[in-house]
Amino acid sequence: AALTLAGAVAAGHHEPPVLPNFFTCNFTEYTAFNEHPPPYLNGIPQAPFKASRGFTIYDWNATVLIEHRYDYCVDIFPDMPNDFPCTFWDVAGVSYLTSTNASKLPPCCVFGDPWYPPPPNFLRSRVNATYHGERPWDQGRATWWELPSVPPPAGPFWYTFLDGDASPQVYGSFSFPGISGWVQQNFWGVQNTTRPTPAMMALPAECLPTASLPNCGFFGAQRPRRLSPFFH
Repeated sequence: AALTLAGAVAAGHHEPPVLPNFFTCNFTEYTAFNEHPPPYLNGIPQAPFKASRGFTIYDWNATVLIEHRYDYCVDIFPDMPNDFPCTFWDVAGVSYLTSTNASKLPPCCVFGDPWYPPPPNFLRSRVNATYHGERPWDQGRATWWELPSVPPPAGPFWYTFLDGDASPQVYGSFSFPGISGWVQQNFWGVQNTTRPTPAMMALPAECLPTASLPNCGFFGAQRPRRLSPFFH
């Protein structure tokens, strides 16, 4: 049964973990072509689905979240296929999108302004997280948390954690409704002992100068849909 955060804390039970202040990790992102929502056994959605490789860079003190997708972009574009590599650069309050071989996009454009990455304690302070128990995940167990306060079509969001309630801890997965079906982003290879270097977090040349960049044109630069609960 679901248990709201307020009720869980009052009962001395579960509380969402806090993220490290910085980390890097790999991820595998599944796009499932069906309407079956999470939770998923072992974090794998029901077939049919396709998968993409990616890499995340997070540094809260620098206000940076970068997501490189190497095979195809995230499934959020209503009027075009996502069959191209892309990177979201959430840097200094603005989200930039760079892409390769995307016929309808410039090399770099403004995806959202203002736009901020989630703070480490966002599941405790920014949203109403609902605990949905544990499910098997590889050789261990994953706790599943739903964010019902994010309404459709952007939500609800789901997060998992693979080390119980321990903090700090990077989420094991992030799930949300895409255009084609549910998107399941599974994270692995976490490194949170050394801060990302400035070179890793610097905007690429195609995004400079930033003042001359066009709007990507999907959802409007002022209120795009992808991570709306985390706007300041």
